[in-house]
Amino acid sequence: VGPNAQGLDRVAGMAVRRPLRAASGFFVDADGTVATAAAAVEGCGRVTLDDRIAASVSSASDGVALLAPVDAVAPARVAAFAPADGAARSRVAVGGFPYEGVLGAASTTWGTLEDVRGLDGSADRLRLAMAATPGEAGGPVLDMAGRVAGMLLPCEDGTRVLPQGVAVALKGRRLMDLMGQAGVAARVAVAGAALPPERVAERAAEMTVLVSCWEE
Repeated sequence: VGPNAQGLDRVAGMAVRRPLRAASGFFVDADGTVATAAAAVEGCGRVTLDDRIAASVSSASDGVALLAPVDAVAPARVAAFAPADGAARSRVAVGGFPYEGVLGAASTTWGTLEDVRGLDGSADRLRLAMAATPGEAGGPVLDMAGRVAGMLLPCEDGTRVLPQGVAVALKGRRLMDLMGQAGVAARVAVAGAALPPERVAERAAEMTVLVSCWEE
């Protein structure tokens, strides 16, 4: 059995342990609380943020897990949530790790908001047109004012896989409800003008973190 089957890789001949899986998350308060997809941290022996910060699952509901860092963290940027649903066909940006941390920094994937309801008609979901990867699940969906409109959900749930170019996100207002139930205060952004794409990408990168699930 090769080293990769054991969750190991080799750098300069030294064995390096790899996580069971990696996804994305983002800071939702100044204490360093991170929101991510619940599936990303299900059944983990331990969880880390950016491969160096230990974290624990403080709550999990409706496909969302909130992670609390074990030690104090000073986020570069905290999510500011959009006060209302965006307009159909508007441009959105998703911060995440499409290659599950191989690049070492968050990337931005662009798409459009297709509908303010999910594929099943759910009022708590957004339907997006974008090419999403499993590693981007849990990442923030930003509008062009740099506000968080939602959280990207996994493209498969074990029983069905979304068509290529289709993605679903949990609405920001639903995420704020779940945060409130867990005692985490959300920041709501004021109305703002559109920003240049590079500024939106910068905001996404500053709040997005790599969430890694380890066997032990």
